[in-house]
Amino acid sequence: MFHDDYEKMTKSDQTIFGLTVNNLLYECFILRKTYDGKRKMFISNPDYMFLERYYSVFEDYLSYMDMTLSKNDEDGVIFVTSVAERNHLRVDTITTLLVYALRSYYEGQIAKAPEETEVLMTYGALASFLQEIGLSNATKRLSASTIASSLRTLDSFNIITKANGTYGDPSYSFFILPSIRFLLSSEKVNALYAFLTHGTSDETANFVDASASVPTTDSENGSDAVAPASDAAEPTGTEGGNNA
Repeated sequence: MFHDDYEKMTKSDQTIFGLTVNNLLYECFILRKTYDGKRKMFISNPDYMFLERYYSVFEDYLSYMDMTLSKNDEDGVIFVTSVAERNHLRVDTITTLLVYALRSYYEGQIAKAPEETEVLMTYGALASFLQEIGLSNATKRLSASTIASSLRTLDSFNIITKANGTYGDPSYSFFILPSIRFLLSSEKVNALYAFLTHGTSDETANFVDASASVPTTDSENGSDAVAPASDAAEPTGTEGGNNA
């Protein structure tokens, strides 16, 4: 039982437990590695290690809130979802398109270097890739400022992490994190791919507005959007084995 296991912890670990729970519920995704901007390198994430150490205790605690804790050892990602599929943050069209594009790019790069779990991307590479896969004209709202706003949202949930500059700076770069694989189910990925390749711009905008979400503990947010997926299957028909 949670209470018994919690009482067995040291006072120091009880304090860390509370801080880690708050980080998990706020960010939704905790990764094995975190980027140290000063040292310009990825280092072990103490939150992830603490979660692994007391994984069953966190599971018990979150179950009282009707939430499920999941862990993917291969990608090094721990995340929380609502069993009732509630408390989701609905994201806009631009963010949904970026999630699709970033996951496509991520999978393509990981296929070339499977030993890696993070992928570096620059603003220039992002702009070129959006044009390459036909997203530049998917919506009139796609611009440098709307892209920057969406990237900041994804950064706050540990989907990406800034490497250099700020998202308003044309020379910025960032890392796509393995948590990108757990935002959309394979069915949603394939459906989005179909709309992007065969639907009209208006149909695509309407579809993605109703498709993407990030799990969050804010009860004021929408509750009828998609939970993180437990799989990272490849969408049908993408080039070079990329998936989204």
